[in-house]
Amino acid sequence: MQLKLNFIIFKNFVPLFLIILFSFSSRSERTSLIYKFTNRKSDTIIIKLPKPLVKGIMTVEEALSKRRSVREYKDTCLTLQEVSQLLWAAYGISDSVKWNGFGLHTAPSAGALYPLELYLVAGNVSGLPAGIYKFRPKGHCLILVKSGDNRSDLCDAALKQKMIKYAPASIVYSAIFARTTEKYGNRGRERYVCMDLGHSGENIYLQATAMGIGTCAIGAFEDKKVAKIINMSKDEEPLYIMPVGKLKE
Repeated sequence: MQLKLNFIIFKNFVPLFLIILFSFSSRSERTSLIYKFTNRKSDTIIIKLPKPLVKGIMTVEEALSKRRSVREYKDTCLTLQEVSQLLWAAYGISDSVKWNGFGLHTAPSAGALYPLELYLVAGNVSGLPAGIYKFRPKGHCLILVKSGDNRSDLCDAALKQKMIKYAPASIVYSAIFARTTEKYGNRGRERYVCMDLGHSGENIYLQATAMGIGTCAIGAFEDKKVAKIINMSKDEEPLYIMPVGKLKE
């Protein structure tokens, strides 16, 4: 009985201890801190992302004028801060005001229903082990889906477009269409979700440009292969792959 009680105390104490440790760690330590939250069903690895910036050094007008699709990148890593900024720009929460149960995001969404899901396929990001991660806007964090460098597999599924293999990371979009079609029917599938994707993808383009990072929106890939590599749920459909990396010049 005493042994069982001690185990319960330990099991509940460890996650609390790690959260406390995170709150007192230095800024540099926070960028690479990985903590495990244990529940009854499984162990979930959660990476808390650095806080995104809300003020930069490039104007929107300048970013618009310089935006291009970039297919070659420097052979250098991205930082966790840079990844954090890109993901926040794409679909992060910009206002905690609740609408339909969600905070308001950086990208507009029809009916504020937010059907998109974002994944990070990381291969060369400092402070982040190679793997596939799901971005969770609430809490601004990553959830480990699969360990290991999956860039080559994703490249093969995208008709061997080499930019995916050699970019430090790629952001992969999927959509749960039911979130939108439940309210808007076929118009949600045919128009509104695609509009949501366009808004979010352009945010990545502009944020990347402002940071000296290149990206390219890719829609040519084998859907089933991409979904399998990413471990998407059955109700998700892949939409976009956006490799990201430092500009060569």
